[in-house]
Amino acid sequence: MTKYKWIAFFGTVLMGISSFVACLGTTPAVLLTGSILLVISIIIMSYAFYFWRP
Repeated sequence: MTKYKWIAFFGTVLMGISSFVACLGTTPAVLLTGSILLVISIIIMSYAFYFWRP
């Protein structure tokens, strides 16, 4: 796999984990962490899919 495929895969996995954390978090700190990780995963995936277009 190319470098951008791996970055896109990492971004997808990170988005899945962070959405789970953001939805099911019990404290405000956990909810904020999940939301921040969601934004970071969107940025990572946008970067990867810009260079690798499946």
